[in-house]
Amino acid sequence: MSRRAAREARSRWEAKRWFVLLAPSAFGFAELGAAPANDEKSMLGRTIEISFYDITKDISQLPIKLKFQVVKVEGHVAYTQLKQMELTRDYIRSLVRRGTSRIDAIKDVETKDGVRLRVMCMAVTQNRVKTSQKRAIRKIMFEIIDEKAAELTFDEFIQEAVLGRIAAEIEMRARKIYPLRKAEVRKIKVLTSTFEIPLKTPALLQAHSEEARPKATSEA
Repeated sequence: MSRRAAREARSRWEAKRWFVLLAPSAFGFAELGAAPANDEKSMLGRTIEISFYDITKDISQLPIKLKFQVVKVEGHVAYTQLKQMELTRDYIRSLVRRGTSRIDAIKDVETKDGVRLRVMCMAVTQNRVKTSQKRAIRKIMFEIIDEKAAELTFDEFIQEAVLGRIAAEIEMRARKIYPLRKAEVRKIKVLTSTFEIPLKTPALLQAHSEEARPKATSEA
C-alpha cells in the first residue's frame, strides 16, 4: 500500500464515530462495548454476540451466548434488542453422557406482550429411560413453555430463561416421571422482528416511574 493510500485509509478510519452499545432492559442496559461507524444510520441492524458472562461476570454463565441487534441510535448511544440466546455446543455435549437419555422440546410461542419466540429446551435423565417416559417428560416441557409464555412479558421470559428458572421448574416437575441429571433452555430464537418489539430506554422507564409515583396532595 502506498503512503497516500495509507493516509486515505487512516483518514477514513479517523472520520468514523464511535457508538456505545447498550443491552436491552432485560439485561439492565449493560454496556456491551463500542463500535465505529460512519453515521447513525449505518449502525442500525448491526449485531453483536457476547457471552452472558460478559455482563454478569458469573463464570457459570459462560456457556450462554447472546446475540443483540441495534434497533435505535440516539447521539452516541446504540440501543439493542435480543435476537437470539443459545448454549455453546461444548457445554451441551458435556451434559449428555453414556447411559443417559436426551429429550428435546421445540415450541413456537407468543409472550404476554405479543413477542413470538421459538423456544428449544432439553432434558438429560440420570439413566436411560423408556420411550413412554421420554414422551411424558417432553409433554411437561411443552406445558411449562406454554405457561411461562402466557404469563410473562418478553423481558420476563428471557430473564427466567437465562437465569435458569425455567430449567429448574422442568427439573422439579419431571421428577415424578424420572429424575433428571440436567434441564436447560438451550436456545431461544426471537421470531418477531427486533425493530417491531417496543423499545424501552432508561429515560422512558424513568418517565414511567415518575408517572406512577403518588403525587402529593396540597391542603386547602
